Amino acid sequence: MKTFYLWACLVLAALSVPVKSLAQCELTEPAIELNSVSPSGSDCIVNINLSFTIDRNGGNKFTYVHLWKPLEYPIIDYTKKAPEAGDLKKVLATLAIDMDGAVSLLSDYSADATVIPLFAGLTILEEDLGGALSRITIENIQFPVPGACADLPILKGDVWSTQAASQKPSVHCFSKGFNLQINDPVITGKINCNEPDGPRTYDLDIITTNPTAFNVTYKLYLDDGVLTNGNTTFGIGDEEIYDSGVTSLSSSQPIHSKDEPYDYDHLEDKRTIWVVLTGPSLPNAIIAELGNGCTITLPVTLARFNGSLLDNAISLSWTTTEEAGSSHFDIERSTDAKEFIQLGRVQAKGNSAATQQYGFLDTKPFAGNNYYRLKMVDADGKFEFSRMISIDNGANSVAFELLGNPASGREIRFLLKNESASNVSLFDLSGKAVKFSLSQTGNEFTLKPKNGTSAGIYILKLQRSNAGMISKKVLMP
Repeated sequence: MKTFYLWACLVLAALSVPVKSLAQCELTEPAIELNSVSPSGSDCIVNINLSFTIDRNGGNKFTYVHLWKPLEYPIIDYTKKAPEAGDLKKVLATLAIDMDGAVSLLSDYSADATVIPLFAGLTILEEDLGGALSRITIENIQFPVPGACADLPILKGDVWSTQAASQKPSVHCFSKGFNLQINDPVITGKINCNEPDGPRTYDLDIITTNPTAFNVTYKLYLDDGVLTNGNTTFGIGDEEIYDSGVTSLSSSQPIHSKDEPYDYDHLEDKRTIWVVLTGPSLPNAIIAELGNGCTITLPVTLARFNGSLLDNAISLSWTTTEEAGSSHFDIERSTDAKEFIQLGRVQAKGNSAATQQYGFLDTKPFAGNNYYRLKMVDADGKFEFSRMISIDNGANSVAFELLGNPASGREIRFLLKNESASNVSLFDLSGKAVKFSLSQTGNEFTLKPKNGTSAGIYILKLQRSNAGMISKKVLMP
């Protein structure tokens, strides 16, 4: 099993940097994944993956990224001109990206030919986030950082874009001074398969070189099985399964968990776990994946099966990550979890190694509890049942469901039934509360964040009056 460190999703409060915008040009959420560090004389050779979200609607044909040590970070006025070598000074790394059509890396820096961007051996990926938003990831970036590997700093970075790859291009947008944590704290761990009968458990270690204790919070999420370029990614569909609350971390007080059991449902035991670490003293949230190399043989690989109570219906959705000779899904319902009847049928893709999304709407659910399961049928007639889920459609049952995700026009629409809207709150990934206004039409609500909220993933929470909290991740373009 491969374990890697993903330094991602910068605290949105720390990203309130000045941004110049033309043609809806915006760059947000820069993040680092640390691949390796190795000493080389008095320097440290760092190998990282870098990613950020960009709005491609307009002035982003050519995008440039620069990284510095904090004490060597220069003051650059992007409103006057694109930076040249004298402006960049002791820059550690420069990247040049062609975003006009298929995204690719450039081997030259048009603003100044004496600046040589990193190019050889790098790969670049693009994930479509909907609308004009894209998540850009550049892998295998290697450069020397002066000083010992044990003392790697927080890097500072700038990103800027232009419409023309000319010698003196106009800067259409920029993001200045974002911080990127390289190597501390470090999250490692794994999922224990405990084959053949399970149950799955996980090991988790969070360590730091800081001798002074500081407060952190870590949360665990089950991956939703949706793949991007064949890989799992931390996203809006992942399900929170644990919240540590505020806890202390130092070099003498590491966080250590061994063989911890966790809840997962029948046929969903191939899902990985994401660990999200935040703290007031951390410049960014740190996200790590506990990979799942456990084996399971099924007609299809079912990553997720969920149900949601709507106003007058129940919505079912499920995700597969692999299908081989599958025929169809029969949707079955019961009132007692014993006797099931078939509600409908959804055709399967048949053969697929990509993530597939399915859905079914029960427009006439019973009053009270409704139990659902999927009968996953192969082309040869063999079948397997999914786990069973229960949705309460009682007279006082609470319905809380997003109406569109990603949110459109920086407004979050959601359904809320049998619960007070005053119990709804919005947070960024660092746990900082976001102020908003709320309007209502029947059981449908529209939430409008205040104070120029940045693009990224947010947490919409409902504190239920009787007991419990319901949380939903929403992407804000």
